[in-house]
Amino acid sequence: MNGPERATFVIAVTALVLRSGGMVACADSAEMLQCALEDFPIAAPGDEIGPAHGRARELIAARRAGDETAYSEAKFALKLEMSAHWELRARAYARGSAR
Repeated sequence: MNGPERATFVIAVTALVLRSGGMVACADSAEMLQCALEDFPIAAPGDEIGPAHGRARELIAARRAGDETAYSEAKFALKLEMSAHWELRARAYARGSAR
């Protein structure tokens, strides 16, 4: 699925990981991500965004539990996934093979 729901998820998760701070400082971004996950509940098998989708779910679960430590760990893991995602996208554009 490469529709607007997926794009909204990618934008929301990228916005969240670019912000500094924990659950309180990033509350609005986490809420936006939660809404994006509701609209894009499952990443298709083989979708390059799949690992980040799983990490985003971990982050939201930690937020719901009020567990700042788990939230911070999930946010860091999500940041690594999105860094890898954007690096792959940049390489694809550089090679002219972006879709």
